[in-house]
Amino acid sequence: MARRQSMWFAALAVGLVAAAAQAVPPVPAYLVIKQGDAYGGSTVSSLNAPFTDGNGKVGFVAALADSQRMIWWNTGPVFYSNSALPDVLTGGESSMGVSNTGGFIYSPSVNGNDAVHTHGGTLLQRGDPIPPLPGLYSTFNSRPAMLPDGTAYWIGGSTATQGSSTSTNRHLFKATDPTNPATITRVLGGGDVINGKTIRTTASNFSFWISNNGQHHIHVLDMNVTPNEHVYLDGAFVAVEGDPTGQGDNWENFDLVGVNNAGNYVFSGDTNGAPATDAFVAYNSVIKVREGQTVDGVTLAGGAAVRAVSINNLDEVVQIWGWGSGTTAQEHLFFGSGPTLENSIRLLSLGDEIDINGDATSDYKLIDFNASGIVGPGLDLAEDGYVYLDVDLQTIGAADSIQAIIRIAVPEPASLLLAALGVLVLRRR
Repeated sequence: MARRQSMWFAALAVGLVAAAAQAVPPVPAYLVIKQGDAYGGSTVSSLNAPFTDGNGKVGFVAALADSQRMIWWNTGPVFYSNSALPDVLTGGESSMGVSNTGGFIYSPSVNGNDAVHTHGGTLLQRGDPIPPLPGLYSTFNSRPAMLPDGTAYWIGGSTATQGSSTSTNRHLFKATDPTNPATITRVLGGGDVINGKTIRTTASNFSFWISNNGQHHIHVLDMNVTPNEHVYLDGAFVAVEGDPTGQGDNWENFDLVGVNNAGNYVFSGDTNGAPATDAFVAYNSVIKVREGQTVDGVTLAGGAAVRAVSINNLDEVVQIWGWGSGTTAQEHLFFGSGPTLENSIRLLSLGDEIDINGDATSDYKLIDFNASGIVGPGLDLAEDGYVYLDVDLQTIGAADSIQAIIRIAVPEPASLLLAALGVLVLRRR
């Protein structure tokens, strides 16, 4: 009997060791902020997409339970909307931007007028005269962004009727000093002619990105031709709806864009190919990843779409793909090098468990990525070896759901190259 017990315990030990070897360890993460955290005499009720400055420090807009908005940079709040009184600031778009010195721009309503507001006060609001466009007034202000040096960009509408919210044209504006409306200039907009084609005055033209050094500009523009969608880069078009992709189909639509200091760029959208393979991410106008493809063991199933994509100055790219809904929903975050983006590594997926205190024990389960290209860029990858994410988490062993901003590490460039060559399997730093 003793010998049988010994054999049973030995078999159990072997089984436990094997199970432990097969167990998937939780993903190490840093929890920046979560719903319910106390700030400004209130608590956090919801969060928006995280953006980074030139050093990788994070910024975002948070909504508080008392209806205030809070601007976060680096390690904590740098602005509360109630501090602007007697001006009443309400709401705030997901898109925003931060500088290397903690300057910021975001888009609230100011006394009921759609606006862009910065660390220096309200830069432009509905009804204001537009400095570079004499005789025209602001109708709306949206999709704000900021470069590391503090230069601000946003999309705004114009009209000849002061106070009207009906735009007769739309423009990309720039302010070299976001505390001084006199520095506002117009970059481009409806009516401009590019390569013999005119930008439509009635189109949104919301999707754009400016490189950190301010030298490169990528933009999805609706032109007054048929087909109308074009990807613009630094004065020319790099992809045009209806033109061949070089892979047997044609470009059909475009949504998310990004460009780095070297002028290398990414964009996503759909082709006119088969519905099961039409969604894509392109690097320098070459489709690298598309629906139906298998990336790091994950097949991007029919119906898959790109939720977010970003390129940094090391030519590294993060992308979120998702499909399905409810219990069948899948979302995956991939990281790779632009030139070999098809060899990207999966970093995080729905259902993965997360360790936030470094004890190698699961604290939360990821239940949603909140990135959405509909409301603005969902990812902003810096060069410091981390990516920030707006996610929904569930406490292990509980049924709750909380929104949070987390940070996870990405692989070292040298390790990523080895992984792409099949020499090394690596998930993260």
